[in-house]
Amino acid sequence: MKPRQAQKGSGRVATGVHPALGVVVASVLFGTSGTARSFAPESASSLSIAGVRLMVGAIPLFAYGMITDRPAFPRLRIEAVMAGLAMMLFQVCFFSAMEHSGVAVGTMVTIGSGPIIAALLDAALGRRPSARVAGSLVAALGGLAMLVFGTPTADDDGFSALGAAFGCAAGACYALYTLLCKRLIDSGWSGTWTMAWTFAVSAVSAAVLVIPSSTDWLGTLSGSLTVGYLGLVTISVAYLLYARSLSRLSGSMVVTLTLVEPVTATSLGALVLGEEIGAAHHLLERGEAQLAEVSGARRLQSAA
Repeated sequence: MKPRQAQKGSGRVATGVHPALGVVVASVLFGTSGTARSFAPESASSLSIAGVRLMVGAIPLFAYGMITDRPAFPRLRIEAVMAGLAMMLFQVCFFSAMEHSGVAVGTMVTIGSGPIIAALLDAALGRRPSARVAGSLVAALGGLAMLVFGTPTADDDGFSALGAAFGCAAGACYALYTLLCKRLIDSGWSGTWTMAWTFAVSAVSAAVLVIPSSTDWLGTLSGSLTVGYLGLVTISVAYLLYARSLSRLSGSMVVTLTLVEPVTATSLGALVLGEEIGAAHHLLERGEAQLAEVSGARRLQSAA
């Protein structure tokens, strides 16, 4: 059963709401994850938070699929299993990046590395980048290099090369997750079941993170509220919006729109948590935004 497609030329769903709005709202919710995680008790490790978050978020997604899209229930495919494992690893690397580098820089490196990795994969597959794409790639790489190797100030101990490495690993995992989900949707899976199955796999695999970890923090008010928000809002609600839009937009457009996430995370990190970030993030954000835009245009031209 194929997902509903928007009318040609409109780019909008049947309700008249542009599907890009769903990606933007979802990205804003994604961007609140790091700030929300900072309110968890200090005893809560990144591994345990990532695992419990997946378990909490997967249940409503699967229930929603059974209630609203039961006739389209698909058999589990290897792509869904791989996507679920990629999402589980993304959660671990993402929270670890923020733990070592702070919310703003950790999120910025994670999201900023996505288009870079996508461009490198294109090159590895034989798609030679244009001069503009190459220039954008150099700018984005330069921003990442300045973040990694830049000398921190005397009172700045929130950033580390290890955190940047976790961020890049998270970006790679998320790029793989998006690619596999897009493949499932293009093959006929609904966005609802794509999210439900991939997160169900993530939740089951997350047991290896939760079982060895201490979960005493779940008994605290801040711990339960934090993981409830992270699971229900930043996974269940956000990924349903994301999935409904993914079936109606090109993958490159989705990548470009999700640049709202680092803006949200950086703003919250600075305003709510008082984090300070250097000017290097301007080079990173401009370079990877330009790269996503140009890469998207090239993919659309090749598909025409």
